[in-house]
Amino acid sequence: MNRVIAAAILGLVIGGGLTWGAMYGQLQPALERAAKADASREEAGKATKALEDQLKGAKDAAAKAEAATKAAEQSAKEAKDQLAAATSAKTAAEKAAGDLKAQLSQAVAAKEAAEKALDEAKKAAAAAATPPNPPATPAAPAATPAAPAAQ
Repeated sequence: MNRVIAAAILGLVIGGGLTWGAMYGQLQPALERAAKADASREEAGKATKALEDQLKGAKDAAAKAEAATKAAEQSAKEAKDQLAAATSAKTAAEKAAGDLKAQLSQAVAAKEAAEKALDEAKKAAAAAATPPNPPATPAAPAATPAAPAAQ
């Protein structure tokens, strides 16, 4: 009976070993797949973190680009306003230059008229200063009554 018990125990040990070996054979690929899944999950987590960082960087860059765009638009508006003011100032300066040219023309005409009038006045003064031709015979001085004595 010892033999039977020993054979039964040996059968149980061999059967358990074979069963455990079969289960381990089936379990090993599942464990490998689980390990690979864990590694893939870790890599996916790292990739997700990297993508989140890239997304944050892209959002920051977009915000900076938007701020730069707004600043550029503001600068363009200011430059447009300055151009409009400069154009207005140029138009006003051109009008003022035209007015000054007209005033200069009037002043030149007035100067020429004054010079002509001065020349005529000089000629008239010279003519007045020249005595007329003297008479051929001098006339005798007329007798003048004596002035009464002072009392």
